[in-house]
Amino acid sequence: MLRNAISGAVVALVAAILAVTGEAIGITTVWPVLLAVAVGLALAPMALGRMLAFALGSVVSWAVLAMDAAALPQAAASDVIVVVVGVVVLTVIALLTADHVPLWAGLAGYAAFAGLYEPMYAAAPTLFLSESPVALATVLLAAAIGAVTVAVIDLVTGGAPARSDDDLADLPSMSEGGAA
Repeated sequence: MLRNAISGAVVALVAAILAVTGEAIGITTVWPVLLAVAVGLALAPMALGRMLAFALGSVVSWAVLAMDAAALPQAAASDVIVVVVGVVVLTVIALLTADHVPLWAGLAGYAAFAGLYEPMYAAAPTLFLSESPVALATVLLAAAIGAVTVAVIDLVTGGAPARSDDDLADLPSMSEGGAA
């Protein structure tokens, strides 16, 4: 409980600071930072592999979109190819690292870049070379801010988990008539 309270306070402070200063460093929306913080907080203490997976997912998302921009026709089938290739690459990375660079965190990073850049790409695909590196740098900066935020939370809380497995034992089970 204490970790959740501290985490919420630190994240709110970072979000407030970014609301005031974010535009100066290229972060005009806070959601990529919040997504990175969520990945970092998913299991306490923060694991470098999760944050690396988030960053790799963002880079893979950019790379497959570059493949789309350079070599594929602008069609729905191209979108399918891009997503499938990205997911396969992230899956192979997770498998090769024995999940030390987890698939779920890579997919979160993929979604962070795609969510930020795909609307810009759809509006002006010919600007890929000038706009996409800025968008990628923005997402990676957001991930770095998220990682630093989680590191501060871990430092303040000693990396204590927000909830232990024992806390889950106190919840009513479905067989006892409890809700999921």
